[in-house]
Amino acid sequence: MARQTKGGIVIIKQITALLLTFLFIFTGTFAVAADSHSTKQVDASSLYLREAPGSESEVLGALSRGTEVTVQEEKYGWANVDYNGQSGWVAGHYLVSAGNSASSGQTASGDIIVQADTVYLRQGPGTETPIVGFAGQGDTYQKLEEQNGWVKVQLGNGSEAWIAGFLTSSGRATAVKASHSASPSDDISSLKNSTIVVDAGHGGYEPGAIGRDGTLEKNLTLQTAQTVAGALRYAGAEVIMTRTSDRYVSLFERTGSSARHNADAFVSLHYNSHKYESARGISSYYYGSPSLAASIQNRLTARTSYQDDGTLHGNFQVLRGNKAPAALLELGYISNGYELDLAKTRDHQNQVAQAVTEGLRNYLSK
Repeated sequence: MARQTKGGIVIIKQITALLLTFLFIFTGTFAVAADSHSTKQVDASSLYLREAPGSESEVLGALSRGTEVTVQEEKYGWANVDYNGQSGWVAGHYLVSAGNSASSGQTASGDIIVQADTVYLRQGPGTETPIVGFAGQGDTYQKLEEQNGWVKVQLGNGSEAWIAGFLTSSGRATAVKASHSASPSDDISSLKNSTIVVDAGHGGYEPGAIGRDGTLEKNLTLQTAQTVAGALRYAGAEVIMTRTSDRYVSLFERTGSSARHNADAFVSLHYNSHKYESARGISSYYYGSPSLAASIQNRLTARTSYQDDGTLHGNFQVLRGNKAPAALLELGYISNGYELDLAKTRDHQNQVAQAVTEGLRNYLSK
């Protein structure tokens, strides 16, 4: 009788344990579900945003410490999050409740992250200054100042150095395909003896397209052109800019720059607009041969998450009236909220600069 009672007690204990396990699983599942669509903050210096839950999945971009995201779903320790209209998966243990990040917002405003495998640290803001060291992809430094496309940083030993700005990111979320990053040291003189005309579209009393928040295309093209020019000079090219300030430049004056300087290539930078906000994508135009435009378009789509709208024929004066091989780039729609926000970031403009440099290098090396 005692044996039966003992057996009954064991069975009851087993059933109780099973019920508790089920209750734990159920409440845990409920807690995850209840936590869906909650706002969290990134608690890591740089957290990869991936296409699917898993460390082997493609990297879509990176989120800095303090970045706020909306959690849509959690699975296997990974969280499906939404940031500024872009969704992806991040390691869930790097997310904390909003406001609890160890250094909320500091990376975005005060730090820079190196975005290439091998980057020179220089004594001054220019490629002609002595090299004082090297930095690698993912290295983070405190930003002290910016000058002519270069960033002054503080090193771990307290000394200071300069890094080419287009090889860094500010730590904000960016739609960059990190798997396509390249080492700039391999291409340090890849455009030596080449003359490139960089044309910032519109200017002066001609604003170009107007973004949904009032941003003027002429201002974005000038910012991007200056970044592109810096990347090209870093690669050894002589760069001629059709404008360096907010002034009107005629189409004939723009194309005349190619003839006056016997340019090897001409690249005109623009941003698109459409009556429908859903319009999006990046495209490159040509008039004669498509080779230059296709080469740049290939790198633009590789380096950004933008939809590939293709290499297209365009009957534009800056193309048909040009004596040099020419391409006109439409670098996204500023009528689209997501693409407008991205276009205004230094990180995205740096990626465009890298893409244009790589496209020109590939084209001119043939």
